[in-house]
Amino acid sequence: MANPAQDRKPAADAGEPPQPPSDRPYRLGILGGTFDPPHIGHLALARLCIEHLGLDELVWIPTGQSWQKSAEVTPATDRLAMTELAAAALNDSGARVRVSRMEVDRAGPSYTIDTVRQLRSEYGPETSLCWLMGADQLLRLHTWHGWQELFEHVHLCTATRPRFELAALEGPVLEALAERQADTHLIQCTPSGRMWIDQTLAVDLSSTHLRQRLAAGQPADDQLPPGVAHYIASHGLYRDAPARA
Repeated sequence: MANPAQDRKPAADAGEPPQPPSDRPYRLGILGGTFDPPHIGHLALARLCIEHLGLDELVWIPTGQSWQKSAEVTPATDRLAMTELAAAALNDSGARVRVSRMEVDRAGPSYTIDTVRQLRSEYGPETSLCWLMGADQLLRLHTWHGWQELFEHVHLCTATRPRFELAALEGPVLEALAERQADTHLIQCTPSGRMWIDQTLAVDLSSTHLRQRLAAGQPADDQLPPGVAHYIASHGLYRDAPARA
């Protein structure tokens, strides 16, 4: 049987999930976010998790209607197109990389808990599902809708930014980390319920900072994946954009 990790189909939904390897659980990484715009920090997080967690597949999931964003975000069609360009930069990663429309096409607010329930149903009970996030998302985890139920469906895997301190976490999240923190082997071999934190990622970049630079007319090509800077310029995105989270 062919190794599903070699079946690289970026930038599109892939239909039925691949069959898992016979000797271990299939390993799926999930990178969700607004991606407004996607940047090299997202790529660095993805590459780090593919390598350290031995992911067979990575799916990028742009948010449809973000319930935590009070200000207007860039239209989903543009964010989806930019995410597809960013995902294509990972074709050499050794993992099967694709972009999913599931939240863009879903009516109503995009809740992570709904997304992971759907993925768990599609990929089955044995697959190791890893939700990948940066330190900024971890800091806000306790504000997510149904965040404690996430552990029933996925592992939470975080790469922190430089100067990030775990003591900055809110009490409930810090308690969950103390109870659920695990090494990569346990993450790879179990379906869900654990937390993994990597503190070696040396990229400190945010989409908010990028939008501010672009709105001010400052160059940011070195902080964007191949093709994304051209897409932004050709579609006139972020010109005189208001500051937003």
